[in-house]
Amino acid sequence: MDIVEITDENMEDFLPLLGEDLSEDIKRVYFNGIGATDEVGKPVGAFVYELLDSESEEDTKSRICFLKSGDEEILGSLNDYYCSTSVDEEEIAESMYELENEADASALTGCGFSMDKKEDDTLDITLGDLKETALGKKQNTPEYVMSIDALSILQYRQAVKDILFKGYKGIMEDIPFLPKDWFDNSISACVCSGEMINGLFLVRRTPTGVLIPALLYAFGPDSQKDLLYMLRFSLQQALKLYPPETTVRICRKNAVTRALTDKLMPDHSGTEIFFGYRKEGR
Repeated sequence: MDIVEITDENMEDFLPLLGEDLSEDIKRVYFNGIGATDEVGKPVGAFVYELLDSESEEDTKSRICFLKSGDEEILGSLNDYYCSTSVDEEEIAESMYELENEADASALTGCGFSMDKKEDDTLDITLGDLKETALGKKQNTPEYVMSIDALSILQYRQAVKDILFKGYKGIMEDIPFLPKDWFDNSISACVCSGEMINGLFLVRRTPTGVLIPALLYAFGPDSQKDLLYMLRFSLQQALKLYPPETTVRICRKNAVTRALTDKLMPDHSGTEIFFGYRKEGR
């Protein structure tokens, strides 16, 4: 068995294990993948993690977001490689996981992780669900709210920079590095005030068609209204372009986002997942 880094060169080999969406994520700056192959080079395991707080003054953490291992030997080899390379090189102080599969989570306890259960912070709903909420009511939005199709790349970069400068980065650690076309330009929205972009609502559409709201922020005297306008605009655009059964994946780690989803969809809750932590020695 060989342990390898998952890169552009061998991504196709690991695609059946990872799926299209995660394979695209591994190309992002803070995501990394480790794979296991058998004696003929066939992938038999994979381990994908995301670095958190690596550019901040806080200790760097790692979130294991995918694990696939056929047995303890494969998992042990993946974990050994992770500990001897990634943990040391990235100066990771703590590793954590959030997984749906109980067997995978249980296997990680053998590698020193804790294990517990909780409601997933991520909520999967559909465009049809959102259409039935107060946001789904057809209402005109001001002309200054439009899709980011209208922005040049320079305008987009400046808008993201302005928002980051105000201390907000959305749900993605690598938002400064993601190009404009990484988001769905047709349904992502912005607030334009002359040459100034006073708000952004960025929505990612994954290769499999899942919609992921990634950043919602507005500033200025009408910021609260503008947030609502952008949400309504994007939802109406999405309903025009995509079928009602389209999955919308909402990350509710932000208290404001959780409060909004609780208000709009009080009957929806996240699935039960398993999570755990491990302190890393340095």
